[in-house]
Amino acid sequence: MLERLSPVRRNLALLVLFGLLLWFAWTIRVVLNPLLLGYLCAYILHPLVQRLERRGFRRRTAVNLIFLAGFVGCALLALGLWTQGQSLVRDVLQNASLSETLRSQFEHAKTAIDGWLHKISPTLALPDWATVKQWFDDLVKNFGNDKEQAAKAGTAGLAAAGTAGTWLISFFGDVLAFLALLLLVPIYAYFLLFELNRVNAFVARYLPRSEKGRILRIGDQIGQMLASFFRGRLLVCLIKGVFLALGMWACGLPYALLFGLGSGFLGLVPFVGAFTGFIGALLVSTIDQGLVPALWKCGVVFGLAEILEGYVLLPKILGDSLGLHPIIVLFALMAGGVAFGFFGVLIALPLTASIVILVRELVLPALSRVADDAPG
Repeated sequence: MLERLSPVRRNLALLVLFGLLLWFAWTIRVVLNPLLLGYLCAYILHPLVQRLERRGFRRRTAVNLIFLAGFVGCALLALGLWTQGQSLVRDVLQNASLSETLRSQFEHAKTAIDGWLHKISPTLALPDWATVKQWFDDLVKNFGNDKEQAAKAGTAGLAAAGTAGTWLISFFGDVLAFLALLLLVPIYAYFLLFELNRVNAFVARYLPRSEKGRILRIGDQIGQMLASFFRGRLLVCLIKGVFLALGMWACGLPYALLFGLGSGFLGLVPFVGAFTGFIGALLVSTIDQGLVPALWKCGVVFGLAEILEGYVLLPKILGDSLGLHPIIVLFALMAGGVAFGFFGVLIALPLTASIVILVRELVLPALSRVADDAPG
């Protein structure tokens, strides 16, 4: 029917249909996200499938081998993390003398820090545990006796409870969405690996002939950038996680597998994994070994891991695959988190790099032509 219309009306109708399609895709983006990520995973794994095919494997056998190896590796990793996580929770809940342990560690840390402060000035010293506890008790007592403050506290408490409830609902919603991604993305990727060539050929068939080469070139640039980024990023996180786990184990720090590999894979989100893993490992190690030993051991292990990642792994494995300035990286992460939550933080950098490619290939040439054709 559309082919019978005049070119102007046909193009207008196609434009309206395309706009409706974009609106519908945005409306169902929660359902569409796993499919898009599944396509990306299939695109990343496709070169490995082709390599196995060149060695004589059938496509189905190659895909099954890749997914079987990935499933076994993820299952073993999840089992180790789950075991250590259970042990950590059990130790914390069953530690009845946790307050006494914290007091003892505070006194040990105070002695060491007071020694450093005494070198600066003999009058400098931290308050002892009894003084700190008395300050806290007086604060609670005075706060509770003041009716006006108590009323304000009640109002603030109700507001905080409402905010906390909203935050919890949002948090668990993000967790459920993430679990759905973990379940659906491998399923979509598995089936798309058999149809990837056919899907790409179908899309290329209906591109405008005059712009087909340019569009395919841009698509290939974005695809290669995304594939190299995610492959390299996963490899960097795995190597860094193994290094952290071995380093913590060698230093005698507890729960090395949990905090080491966990911090490594949380490194998928820049600036988050290292900080979260360091704070968690430091807190648990402080209870087990004391503040000063835990501080220098965690500092050395995580510091060496950051040096390894920044000066060895990233230049060798990733190189400059994204080509983004650090300021743009920070802004993209914040904007992605505000716009799409945790999922937005994960896709912020590759999405920003894709936009940069589109702007460089499509917008900047047009702006240059307008600037060159402008009078004066």
